[in-house]
Amino acid sequence: MAKWGDWHCGENKTRFTGRYQTSEPSIIEHYLEGDAVRLVMIGDRHWQIKLEGDGWLKSIHHPTASFMQADPRLVEDTRNIAKGLGLEIAANDYIITADGEPHLLEVNHIPNVTRFPEIWDAYSDYVVDWVQRQCG
Repeated sequence: MAKWGDWHCGENKTRFTGRYQTSEPSIIEHYLEGDAVRLVMIGDRHWQIKLEGDGWLKSIHHPTASFMQADPRLVEDTRNIAKGLGLEIAANDYIITADGEPHLLEVNHIPNVTRFPEIWDAYSDYVVDWVQRQCG
């Protein structure tokens, strides 16, 4: 799979086999078949979202993307990665393959907070709290 640009969300990607000549500077990744999920962490709160799409491209923006029960492994992994990167807000995208194994695809340090009202509310509360902590 080739990915380019700074906006993915089901765009700016192509699957290929064999040789591929890209017209854009691209990141080449091995394509993994499975369920696409995102674990969003804002401070101490977290949500897991099943990403959806009409074909192989999955996105948080698809109308059927929805919350699902959070996998404790992904919560712990996201917390550890965020801590290691010094992030208080992060969203990790994973593919869960048929054998149940999670594969980290990317870390989003500026995750989408507008798609789901619950996440927007938590983000808004977090920002207000952060400002208050900074101003003493």
